[in-house]
Amino acid sequence: MTVTKRSAGDTAVQTPTQPQPAVQASMIGPEAGSAQSRPATVEVASTVAKPRVGHRLTRPDKDCEHTGLLSGKKALVFGVANDHSIAWGIAQALYDQGAEVGFSSMASLIKRRVRPLAASIGSHFVEACDVRDDDEIRRVFERWHAREGNLDILVHAVAYAEKEDLAGHFADTSRDGFHTAFDISVYSLIAMAREARPYMKPGSSIMTMTYYGAEKVVPHYNVMGVAKAALEASTRYLAADLGPSGIRVNAISAGPVRTLSAHGIAGFRTMYGSFAEVTPLRSHITIEDVGGTAVYLASSLSGQTTGETIYVDGGFNILGLPVAE
Repeated sequence: MTVTKRSAGDTAVQTPTQPQPAVQASMIGPEAGSAQSRPATVEVASTVAKPRVGHRLTRPDKDCEHTGLLSGKKALVFGVANDHSIAWGIAQALYDQGAEVGFSSMASLIKRRVRPLAASIGSHFVEACDVRDDDEIRRVFERWHAREGNLDILVHAVAYAEKEDLAGHFADTSRDGFHTAFDISVYSLIAMAREARPYMKPGSSIMTMTYYGAEKVVPHYNVMGVAKAALEASTRYLAADLGPSGIRVNAISAGPVRTLSAHGIAGFRTMYGSFAEVTPLRSHITIEDVGGTAVYLASSLSGQTTGETIYVDGGFNILGLPVAE
């Protein structure tokens, strides 16, 4: 990354009492949203805390412009909740490669969580959105277009399932719980792609977050696994629809990542603890790992890649029988 002069100010920028959301999109990978009684997006903590303060969470120096693979690109990220979010790891990676990044998240997270993170990378576009509401989604994209112009990169990191549906038997999933999981975790991608399409030119990229539980049964992932399967199918259908316009649509399937929402899944701690012992690369997955793959999907390096699910799981998905040494 090279440094040249520019004002940081030129860098673009994002209910009733809420029960605690329970899942992260990739269980461990992407992000969790919210249920019918609250605006939906990602990883919601049980308490509201200020973001950690560190070298990555300081406001950019004035008169500093970064360049990289995504220099001149504009990205809108849905789903950041805090500095542990996979969506935040992606936002940082896009910014580090030169993109201007804006944010949208649930209203209750904006002031104390999302806005300070946005400010740390010089971002001024921060908008609240309930992804169950088509009008709210439309308004976010209209405001983006009015303030920032076209959009090059759209990140969908939104998912949610009721906590009780992630602890028992899949057969006990309620009809309302099934509808909620699919509305927030799957249909929101379709709605966002539809609203973003008029503002995306050829070469643009849309990406969403999924998890291996879409393909194989993972204990307690339950309805979210079925929703992720639908999300991956939706990715392929959207890729076919938007491909003639030059817009690529892909999914990132991340391994276990320690996020607040992931810990809402029964047995997550046990699964996470043994993951590095069985995955081929013998290591845990970080939000930076996912961010690196997001940069690839956002850049021209993946110019002929669409409709794909890209794994960032240390090779876990290739194993037939994961066994620790």
